[in-house]
Amino acid sequence: MTTMAWWTMKRKQRLWYAASVVLFFRRTTGRQRTFPVWENVYLIEASNDEEARQRAEALGRAEAGQEGLKLNGKPAELVFGGVRKVVSCAANPAVPGKSTVAKLYDGIEATYSTFVVQSRKDLEKLIQGEPVSVLYEE
Repeated sequence: MTTMAWWTMKRKQRLWYAASVVLFFRRTTGRQRTFPVWENVYLIEASNDEEARQRAEALGRAEAGQEGLKLNGKPAELVFGGVRKVVSCAANPAVPGKSTVAKLYDGIEATYSTFVVQSRKDLEKLIQGEPVSVLYEE
């Protein structure tokens, strides 16, 4: 078997995942009442869910630890909070179950979120990109 054939066969066994990594800002001095949070979604090619989770954690930890940050004018740091979720990218949203996507293409669903808003007015705000309270569900 040629190296190229082996690599092609090995690559077919890998799947695409979207991994949500939570990072937050923490003041390094004094009290803090609120915590600004980032949720970064990384696109990861891996053999299974666990490998994707491990890679996401490594990416999140690498992103954290930035020095010289300020939060409301006070010294702060960016902290790795954890990997919130890892989902396989769907080749066809109409087909349930794990994806077997070997090659990404335009229009593929990379990730999704599920949440509830309290009213039609809040729904309209959400759709328009305005601030609104949501109940985030997994």
